[in-house]
Amino acid sequence: MSTNTLKYFFTLLFFALPIQAQMNYFDWNTVLHMPPGANIKVGNQILHFNPSNKPYLKDATATKFVNTHLSQAKKVESDAEALKMASDLVCLDGAFIELGVCTGKTINFIAALNPHKKIFGFDSFEGLPEDWVRQDNTMPKGTFGYKNPMMLPPVLHNVVLIKGWFKETLPIFVQEYLKNTPIAFLHVDSDIYSSAITALKTLKNNIQEGTVIIFDEFYNYPGSEDHELKAFNEFLETINLQAKYCAFNINHEQVVVQMVNTANQIKKN
Repeated sequence: MSTNTLKYFFTLLFFALPIQAQMNYFDWNTVLHMPPGANIKVGNQILHFNPSNKPYLKDATATKFVNTHLSQAKKVESDAEALKMASDLVCLDGAFIELGVCTGKTINFIAALNPHKKIFGFDSFEGLPEDWVRQDNTMPKGTFGYKNPMMLPPVLHNVVLIKGWFKETLPIFVQEYLKNTPIAFLHVDSDIYSSAITALKTLKNNIQEGTVIIFDEFYNYPGSEDHELKAFNEFLETINLQAKYCAFNINHEQVVVQMVNTANQIKKN
């Protein structure tokens, strides 16, 4: 069959399909209490509700933070690339944990990147436990929660969801399951300070040299210094490790760090 004939048949096939239907996206408003503007379809942040790019260079505070703390870190351009980078940095034989699951998109992505690992996801699925007060707006308590309290997101076979508030579920998880196991990979998508600091304090003894942590809302939005960033800085004051900033999303809010002992050099196994 000639090339022109193939092109002809592909053209017929393409134009015979309902193009508008192909471009439809799932409307999360049908199942979640969503923030305004969450369904804007511009940009390459494929795992977030709002894929819009927001280059850090357009924000003076974010630019200063990058110049001060992230000048040696690798630049990535999307949320998926940041998670892939964090996954590639894993050097410990330990637990994989996500704090804040919501739709399940990121935990499924992590699970697909690590098919031989069990990924534990923690979420109340009731949304924010308190108002997320930012400098640009306030997202009310309950935002991102499921409208049906019995609903959970579909997940891959190597994902385990643990429903409940961090302060209730994490201590039991550490005591009964994690024990002395190090955390290899930790995705902190808790949004607000109180949730992040609760989780980090609870997991303190399992966050060890080599642990990779990716924060989802670390910088590049008005008021970011009051939430995940603040919690992490306070956490660092309580441990004998330092944070090596490894990568950051130039178009969004993700930052990847690895916990290091300055006396040793982290090497991937």
